[in-house]
Amino acid sequence: MTTIEILQRVVFLCCRGSYLLSERPTLEGVHAFLCAKEINELLENKQLELDVEPNHLFATHKEGIQIVISWAESLNLCWVKEVDISIGVADVLVYADDIGIFEIGTTRPTKMILLLKYIARLDGFYTVHFWPYSGPDAFVFRNWQH
Repeated sequence: MTTIEILQRVVFLCCRGSYLLSERPTLEGVHAFLCAKEINELLENKQLELDVEPNHLFATHKEGIQIVISWAESLNLCWVKEVDISIGVADVLVYADDIGIFEIGTTRPTKMILLLKYIARLDGFYTVHFWPYSGPDAFVFRNWQH
């Protein structure tokens, strides 16, 4: 994906609405573009991989979190809800072969890039799952290769 595609498919879908309440929406748009550019660099430098998967249908933040928890419980996986991971609070962490960090609904571009840079530096196996409210896609970034 190019920077523009990442901007359109990932960043804007995940942050849609979060910047509309800003006093400076143009500045927020520029900020989103710069975050998309940084994400693109992480992908080009092979620090992260991106998978696009079908998104689960959910209408509210709470409903999206419950989908993740139900899935984890069905596989007997451990999970923690609303946990501080040193760069902010993640909606859900799921412990499997990797540690999955789930962000449900709207996520600001700054938090996206902080999470991605965070897992890019870690030695273990981590994924960050962005499940935006709108759009048919979920975006899964991982710091390991298949």
